[in-house]
Amino acid sequence: MSTFTADGRKLATGGGFESGSVKSLLRKALAEFKPETVSAIVPPRDEASLAGLNRLPEGGLVLYVTWKLIGDIDAQGNATTGNGRYDKVFQQSIGSDRLWVRKDEADALASGTLAESLKKRMLRHHVQYVMGKEAQSLDLAIRAGRIEGSVPLGLRNADALGFVEAKGGRVTRFELLLKGWGRRVEDHGFSACLSVVPKDAPAPAALFFELADPAEG
Repeated sequence: MSTFTADGRKLATGGGFESGSVKSLLRKALAEFKPETVSAIVPPRDEASLAGLNRLPEGGLVLYVTWKLIGDIDAQGNATTGNGRYDKVFQQSIGSDRLWVRKDEADALASGTLAESLKKRMLRHHVQYVMGKEAQSLDLAIRAGRIEGSVPLGLRNADALGFVEAKGGRVTRFELLLKGWGRRVEDHGFSACLSVVPKDAPAPAALFFELADPAEG
């Protein structure tokens, strides 16, 4: 963790998963903080910087993406989890991400179709991240607002169930739950519970896609 002034100067680094280390970080930061040296005006970003930002496609949707382990495991820690000290905390944690849906894909959903382009991104950036490269396809279909199907995972399958609702040509509900197997991912904590999945031993896991507020994209 790091603390900064409003104008971007780093004050202190440290912290951790317990209150004592976080308090120590804050004390260091407060000791270094000199209000008279901080600019009261933060300069605006230039137009070139703003133009390079990724933005939600106009008319598109935002999906929350979350994952968690759904069974007990013999957790295997690493440096990120304190080499075992916080394994239980990580095991019970929920991973979180976002997925943007383009307008054409949102329109397809509203009409009862899951666009191939959307399925490819769901597979590549989310399903494979949680369940591994063995996931090569999303065998899903929408019938009367219900999403059903499976995801082949080599010798196993992940079961899928979801719902889509639309009103006035706009999606008002999207939920998709995949129940399968999660693999170990070590990426400094972003993977949450996947950080402690035993190596070469996938664990029961669930991956959930849910319609979000576009303002939270």
